[in-house]
Amino acid sequence: MIKTKNVIKVMVLSVLLVLFSIVQSCGENDNHPKKTNEDIATLSADDENIESHHHADETEPHTHSHSSQSDTGKRIMNPEDIEELWIFPESKDQLGSGGMLQVYMDAESHPNASSGFAKYELGVGGALPEHKHNKTEEIAYFLSGSGIVISYENAKRIETVVKEGYVWYTAPGEWHSFKNTGDTPLKLVFATIPNAKHGLLNFFKKVSAEPGKQSTALSAEAFAKLASENDMILKPATLD
Repeated sequence: MIKTKNVIKVMVLSVLLVLFSIVQSCGENDNHPKKTNEDIATLSADDENIESHHHADETEPHTHSHSSQSDTGKRIMNPEDIEELWIFPESKDQLGSGGMLQVYMDAESHPNASSGFAKYELGVGGALPEHKHNKTEEIAYFLSGSGIVISYENAKRIETVVKEGYVWYTAPGEWHSFKNTGDTPLKLVFATIPNAKHGLLNFFKKVSAEPGKQSTALSAEAFAKLASENDMILKPATLD
């Protein structure tokens, strides 16, 4: 009888141990939910952007995550990368007072960048026609030379002398221009925001020519149309 009771006790203990194991296993599953098909697909997509690399001094490989975002263009531009153009050249061999433009960043070279960036050297006696941009902001920093910036406040025309170290900001919708009043080129670097495909830099590229090449002759109507298409609205003479 005693032997039978001992056997029963052993069987009960065994059953309790089995039940405890099952309960513990269920608790672990609750803490770590099963991956859904969507989770598995996401992990698979992430794995495509991870490469395993081995180094001679390592016993285990490690991984680097690589962004799938498209390249925004070169991060460092040297003089050989710059697009150099003559603005309103007198001839294919004569630069003239229109000056020289050097494009570092625009919508073509850096399509995902927020801003375009260029350097401009306005020739002696040169000036740009008064204009505005409906969408474009400009920020310019004068490197050397001297000149006059033209702006308007309450419809009143204002001329401000600028030189090395001056910064010029132009908001969308503001009539503006500048001219070189010195005896050397008026040099500045400037940013255009946004970096639009049909923006100010594109306009300059359309009316310019590479050094040694003939520029395209444009009528006044064609010039104004091209300017308008690239967010450069010329100021009507009747507003003076």
